[in-house]
This record gives sequence, structure tokens and C-alpha cells, in this order.
Amino acid sequence: MVNFLDKASSNLAQNIINLRAKRRLTQESLAKLAGATRAAVALIESGEANPTLETLLKLSSALQVSLDELTSSPQAECKHIKAKDIPLDRRSKNGVLLRKLLPDKIRATEMDEISLDADATMTGSPHVEGTREYFTCTEGQILVGVLGQTYLLHKGDLLAFPGDKPHSYKNPGKRTAKGVSVVFSNPETYS
Repeated sequence: MVNFLDKASSNLAQNIINLRAKRRLTQESLAKLAGATRAAVALIESGEANPTLETLLKLSSALQVSLDELTSSPQAECKHIKAKDIPLDRRSKNGVLLRKLLPDKIRATEMDEISLDADATMTGSPHVEGTREYFTCTEGQILVGVLGQTYLLHKGDLLAFPGDKPHSYKNPGKRTAKGVSVVFSNPETYS
């Protein structure tokens, strides 16, 4: 069984190799950017090193990634997630189902598919101040209420609105309606 330190060293080595290749950096050029030696970079990439926190911080800065991204398990370029494995959240007893569509954490971002049975309503929780929400209807019709207005969205329509205000979704139809909500919490902070 691989111990924690071996796994962490292996993750670090693979991530540095991958990030360096994506940025078209040699070991020497990465070493210069990080204020380290080429030998230190080579040793870390071999998976045999136990670098100091200072060295890790310098490497993460040079590669423009977080320390967490540098040390976490390498992510596959593509990830196929079967429908049965996507987390579901039944929000109420009146026919509302949410599917979480972002399997990886992306800072200040959410993306959900909302499925509303006939005549079902869901009240959205206001998000943090400055949040923008983008909702598109993908099947049927959905009424979105926000800022005292009601918008009837048909398949393909999109509504952008302040997600930090009270809002709601209602299916006025006789069949299931679906839409996708994309939420960016306080986008001005991250631009």
C-alpha cells in the first residue's frame, strides 16, 4: 500500500511535469522563475524529493497555480461521468430535482440542471452580494420571477439576472420542464 507521503510526492512530481510541459518550460527555466536550482526541480519531478514549504510556494507562484493544485491528485484531461453518477438533490416534495453539473470545484461557480414537474415551483436562495445568475430553458417553458418581474422562458431562451436577489422558477406547463442555471458569485472580484 502506498503511504501518504509517497502519494503526495508522486502527485507533486506529476503535476509539475504536466504544468511545466503546458507552459513549455524547461527544468532550467522553471528553476529560474522559482529561484531554485535545476537539480532541485529534477529531484522533485523524480518523486524522490521532500521539498520545503518555501520551495513549494515558489514553484506554485512560478507556475501560476495554487499550492493545492500543485499537490492534489492530477486531473485527467477529460472526465466522462455517467448520468447515474451525477449527484441529484430533490429540493421539495412538489416535483423539483437538481443535478449538479460541475463535478470539479470551480471557485465561485455553480452549474445545475433544474427539472420541474408540471406546475412545480422552486424558490431560489439569494446568493452572495454581486452574484450573477444565467438561466436557460432547455425543455418546455419556465417562469422565472426576480425583482418583481416574471419572465416566461421558452426552450433556448436565456435570462441573466442578479442572483443575490430573491428569485423563483415555475413550470406553468403540463409536462416536465428543464433548465440550466449557471451562477457566478461576485464576478467582479475575480475578473
